Amino acid sequence: MDRRFSFQDFGIGIISGLAIGAIAGILLAPEAGESTRERLVVTAENLKLSAQELIDNAKNNLEMAAGRLDGALGAQERSLRKRLGELKEELEKYNLSGA
Repeated sequence: MDRRFSFQDFGIGIISGLAIGAIAGILLAPEAGESTRERLVVTAENLKLSAQELIDNAKNNLEMAAGRLDGALGAQERSLRKRLGELKEELEKYNLSGA
């Protein structure tokens, strides 16, 4: 089975890997409980910020892509309307109803 991974799959994998690595590192570190809890809180906050940055970047990239697509489609639409106008003018030359 050929499955392609999306950016969403990649992002989820990165976040999951970071979370698992951070938790394993904290739990296996030889420190006092209070110090470990403080580090866990800081690591969780950093993970949340990293996830938010990833989401914001994805949103920005999607907005940029949509803008580019709108621009490209707009240019094609203008070109098509111009060409249709030219064709209409050409056809009006052959107006047989006035003959």
